[in-house]
Amino acid sequence: MDAQSKSRASVDRERNAELLCELLQRSEHLLRQQARKHAELSEDAEDALQSAYLRFIERYRGDWEPLAWLYTTVMREAWALRRKASRRRVVSLDAPNGSVGSEQPWVEALPTDAAGPEERTLRTEDVDERRRSLAALKADQRRALAFGAGLSYAEICRATGWTYTKVNRSIAEGRAALRSR
Repeated sequence: MDAQSKSRASVDRERNAELLCELLQRSEHLLRQQARKHAELSEDAEDALQSAYLRFIERYRGDWEPLAWLYTTVMREAWALRRKASRRRVVSLDAPNGSVGSEQPWVEALPTDAAGPEERTLRTEDVDERRRSLAALKADQRRALAFGAGLSYAEICRATGWTYTKVNRSIAEGRAALRSR
């Protein structure tokens, strides 16, 4: 890193530290609520706050509104601490012969986000059922529901050339048909 980059990073950190002080004067109570909401223990909430404050000073670049950036970072830090605590509870490396209990090695007890065979089968069946339900809808209902996943009614009207009433009716009837299945 050259001298100019170092001085720029130093200026950014100083600006962020000042900004953090201003934010904490106005909104520290909101950040503490966020940390307590997402942390498992009160100590973890404090750790999440401190870690988020450090990240803000080091990494905030002004792309987002600063309080929103910090609010999100506090939540993510609390979640990270919660995951770490969960792993410590599940896996005890002090168990004899590297096992949890007596029947399985501790490596097999590590938490994973991967679905097991039963869960994958259920998901596949669920997806197939949803596809059949969507295929049974009228074409306008399918189209309106597809647009409705991320657009407002006015945006759907502009995209399809339909009236507001047609959009509303198609979405309502499509949702009702899906609920009844």
